[in-house]
Amino acid sequence: MTPSTLTGTVAQNARSSEALLRSAEQLLSALSDQEARLEQDILTRLSNIATLKLEHRPALDQDTLLQLQARQDAEAQLRAELARVETDIAVSLADQHAVRSRIESIDRQVKDQLVLEPDWCELGEQLRAAQEANGEALTGYQEIRQECVDKLPSYSANPIYYHLLKRDYGTDQYRYNFLHRWLDNKLAKRVNFVGNRNNELMLRAMQTRNEELQGERLSLIAGLQDAIDQRLAQARTAAGMDPLTREDVTLNKHIVAAKARANEQHQQLANFAGKQDPHYLRIRQNITERLQAQTIEQLLVEVQKTPDNNDDKIAAQLKELYPRLRDVQDRLPELRDQHDRALRDYERAKELERALRTDYYRDSDYNYYTTLSIERLLADYMTRDLSLHALETVLQSGRRLVPRSSSSSSSSSFSWSSSGSSSSSSSSSSSDFSTSSSSGGGSFSTSDSF
Repeated sequence: MTPSTLTGTVAQNARSSEALLRSAEQLLSALSDQEARLEQDILTRLSNIATLKLEHRPALDQDTLLQLQARQDAEAQLRAELARVETDIAVSLADQHAVRSRIESIDRQVKDQLVLEPDWCELGEQLRAAQEANGEALTGYQEIRQECVDKLPSYSANPIYYHLLKRDYGTDQYRYNFLHRWLDNKLAKRVNFVGNRNNELMLRAMQTRNEELQGERLSLIAGLQDAIDQRLAQARTAAGMDPLTREDVTLNKHIVAAKARANEQHQQLANFAGKQDPHYLRIRQNITERLQAQTIEQLLVEVQKTPDNNDDKIAAQLKELYPRLRDVQDRLPELRDQHDRALRDYERAKELERALRTDYYRDSDYNYYTTLSIERLLADYMTRDLSLHALETVLQSGRRLVPRSSSSSSSSSFSWSSSGSSSSSSSSSSSDFSTSSSSGGGSFSTSDSF
């Protein structure tokens, strides 16, 4: 499985989860709209029963009907706009997948050709040797560095030693009279100034040289890696990859911008599903105001007590409308749960898509081989039978370097890119120094106790 196939399949899984979420949102919003329309219809009929003494508010009723229609139109327009954006995203993603597949193909051809060139293989051998040498030197470098960090502070921490050091004791710059010299000599003997000064200077020289050697090793590796990267970039350019790379960048920017627009539209649709859009809030406010601190259930009980036979027709209509309202209200919690499950699945799918949208998983030098298909792995992941960490572990364990067509084994001995070069370097030896525990550079000591 190539990197583009992997990331493309994961992206498709996220889009499928998103489609299920949007479908659940649409059902929830439609049912909420139906609930509000039935409530308004029932309320309009109740206001025609004189004994209930509901105030006639034709302007309020008209506004509710207008808001219901405006809500329906706004959601339909939003969904139409979203459909156009998502079609654009789907087409752009397909184009990008095709472009990246072509880039991967050219990249494989370029690298297969490079491993046949002696100078390229020589660069690889030099880099590999530099990395191995630095690996051998790294332990000694870290030991000396830590020893200097541990021991050097003890010198400046001794007040007598530090006092003599500030007075340039033991150097040509020392200028004091006989009494001061006599006193300083006494103090110097007490803190073994000469021995400690020699040890301190040795440690500081070790520290400086140790860092210089490590810098040289890292510099050599960086130079070799830069040379490899430049040669690889030249070969890619000669093979015609640059226009494809620019096209990929342009497509990616377009997709990112389109997804941002789609996310804004999704949030607005989520407000419709959650009854938080401005139209529904206005409708709910109107209905609450018309009910005058009563409920529809309470008003329906009062309808049964009306003595006017003219109200019987309205009561019969209410007996048909109210069960429909109750049925809608009973279905809403189930739809809400369905929506929440779809939202959790979508967030899980997006989490995986973001985790695999990295240079590591898109590196065309590698393919992925797993005992289970990516579709099965995704199914187990979405059903919570496989964690994100476990899925990544499966992919990483099946990650294999794409073999290059060359009889030389040197083609696999170095990295094609600069990733990872900071952790390895080069040198013919680990260091000019050994640790002070073996070379005599000890920590601060005194000739006698204070």
